[in-house]
Amino acid sequence: MSDNTQHKPRLRIGMFVHLDLPWMAHPFFTSSFKIRTRKQLETLMQLDLGRVRVDLARSDPEPEDLPADDEPEGDGDAEARDQLRADLEASLWEEKNARIRVLKERRKRLNLCAKRYRQSVVLARKLMSHLRSAPAQAAEEADALVSQMVEDLTADHEATVQLVNLKSQDENTYHHAINVMALALVLGRKLKLDRENLRLLGLGALFHDLGLQRIPSQILHKKGDWNKPERALYEQHPRYGVEIAQTIGTLPDAVIEVIGQHHEHLDGSGYPDGLSGKALGALTRIVSVVNRYDNLCNGTYSGRGLSPHQAVSSMYTKDRARYDPRVLTTLITNLGVYPPGTVVRLEDERVAVVISINPDDLLRPNVLVYSPEIPSDQALILDLSEEEGAIRESLHQSELTEDIIEYLNLSDKLSYYVQSSPAKGR
Repeated sequence: MSDNTQHKPRLRIGMFVHLDLPWMAHPFFTSSFKIRTRKQLETLMQLDLGRVRVDLARSDPEPEDLPADDEPEGDGDAEARDQLRADLEASLWEEKNARIRVLKERRKRLNLCAKRYRQSVVLARKLMSHLRSAPAQAAEEADALVSQMVEDLTADHEATVQLVNLKSQDENTYHHAINVMALALVLGRKLKLDRENLRLLGLGALFHDLGLQRIPSQILHKKGDWNKPERALYEQHPRYGVEIAQTIGTLPDAVIEVIGQHHEHLDGSGYPDGLSGKALGALTRIVSVVNRYDNLCNGTYSGRGLSPHQAVSSMYTKDRARYDPRVLTTLITNLGVYPPGTVVRLEDERVAVVISINPDDLLRPNVLVYSPEIPSDQALILDLSEEEGAIRESLHQSELTEDIIEYLNLSDKLSYYVQSSPAKGR
């Protein structure tokens, strides 16, 4: 930050200012920002904030023809100016407090989603343990879990789902299963599947990696790349999954098809059978896209995860021929160019994590901003479309400091928050 300070009358649009006050000691929503509008400038000029710091390096160049500053009109207008200042400050405080209430409500909903997610993981772990000893019971428990997930998606007016990836090798299978199931149901709902097909889709997504039970753990958790025999064995897990599913005896054929085909590709480049085109079922086409996306994000087995933005970009630019274009487009439309969970640097240099998209402007999502002057439990959430903000670039977690990782709550989990408009691996 530059040491340059400016008296308020010399402030102008385009300056990047910093208020040396605690966050709750002023009515602005952030303590550092660029003056973008005449209203912002006039508000700063009227408020009794003393001096403000100006960062010239982050300010716009000074225009050659600056309008003259308005001179005070005399003591007779002092009372009117005081009233204007009081009205402006009261208005800003009202807006700030209203936004704080909105943030608290959003955080409450996110916490509820996280709680439901953790409960789903516990249920998934429980039903998987019943597969051999009580397969019929496991199938019933799976059906109840999927039905509840469908109910949650249908009941929520904004169709929200939060997926939390807890970094645990032992439980990765369960978290991945819930991630794929929840995102598949989001896409299925967007693709207007009926309730029964949503149920079948959810079951197929939940059980899609059933065959991994027959893959040795030393292969699944191997550090580094697989050799040719290891990869060949791994690529048999869809077949193994079909065999296990058939022994359960109660899973529908559509679910077993998803289990067997979730690594097949539209262009015939997948495995284990190299199926293509019309040979791939409608439900399989959804699960295969979501499965690949979650694998890329979470770096399953020996790979390191990509950011959600990198994952979407990779799927669209490199692998587009593999997937049903309607399904892939629906994924991108609902996750955005910068999907929830992407860490970004804004144009004003602040670091933030995307928490939800704006359906009407995929380039300007809602972000939670690293603002050390604000308590982390009150962390700032910005709608970039309203704030006239923009994203400069996406970042990998390795580029962040420990303070940022802790503040944005990235050390233990990566959150995906999918929100629809109420108006409208390997």
